[in-house]
Amino acid sequence: MTTETWAGKNVVVTGGIGLLGSHFVEELLARGAAVSCLYRRDNRRVLPQLGESDRLRAVRVDLLDEAALAEVLDSVKPHVDMIIHCAVVSGPMPVRLNQPAHILDANMRVASNILNAARRLDITNLVLLSSSDIYLTASEQPIREEDDFTQQMRYSPDGYYLSKNFAEILAEAFRTEYGMNIYLPRLTSVYGPRDNFEPDTDRVVPSMFAKVVAGEPIEIWGDGSQTRTYMFVTDLVRAVLQMVEKGKYHTLNVGTSETVSVLQLAKLVCAALGEPERIRIDESKSGGRPSRTLDVSRLHEIIDFTPRPLVEGLRETVAWYRNRPRPTAG
Repeated sequence: MTTETWAGKNVVVTGGIGLLGSHFVEELLARGAAVSCLYRRDNRRVLPQLGESDRLRAVRVDLLDEAALAEVLDSVKPHVDMIIHCAVVSGPMPVRLNQPAHILDANMRVASNILNAARRLDITNLVLLSSSDIYLTASEQPIREEDDFTQQMRYSPDGYYLSKNFAEILAEAFRTEYGMNIYLPRLTSVYGPRDNFEPDTDRVVPSMFAKVVAGEPIEIWGDGSQTRTYMFVTDLVRAVLQMVEKGKYHTLNVGTSETVSVLQLAKLVCAALGEPERIRIDESKSGGRPSRTLDVSRLHEIIDFTPRPLVEGLRETVAWYRNRPRPTAG
């Protein structure tokens, strides 16, 4: 597929009202595709933000119900050209460690349902969003795509880590046995408009926003020197679509070359919100791996744009945040 040929294509996006899914829906509609937006609930009122279009169909469905999912996919006429699977069960690290069975089981059953339904309906093109969290081993060098489970897979009780690894393994098996064209973008941390800024968020940038706005200090575990990369959501979506359009790599690190420490990120969030720096360092708790920087050299081979700097992306996020719709109960 090229950029031009998204026009007229039927694309199904799971998790279509989440941070990533909603921006895939929006971008695909802008490119002329017909989009089926699958979602579980819309308590953050995302659907109205996507605008009205006769090419947008919003469908509430439980992805754990394989028969219901297959019925939705089969209802797309004449056929589904692409599935982009964004839906995921995750949570803050304590939840990921305390509920590994729930997270692993749910994510694996959904991935299996999607792959099997696609195979039976002869839907051969799929994107399963993966994560840089599959790379568990610490590395002083940027992490390459080859530094994955094909070299060494370590056990962790983190259900999210396990589910992302096993979903990739299952996808590779489907590609090998059934000849399906499956893309596995491994995403860095993402942020931007429509992120989950509610108290239950498991995401770094929104949780920092919440602390700053409440006048509370941002708490950083470790000494704050651990480095990460963050990519603005629309840049990430464009990169994944170009990954599909070029078709050169089926597994690809998607991130930026701009590395910041967690302490620097906290200071940038305070500055973007125009608030004083209130930051508390807690070295009694682990800050995680000292570095999680992706080697994105392959990505830069195929994208035709430069991802925006973190300062600019945070500024755009703040502008949206101050005018965001409030969530509904339930």
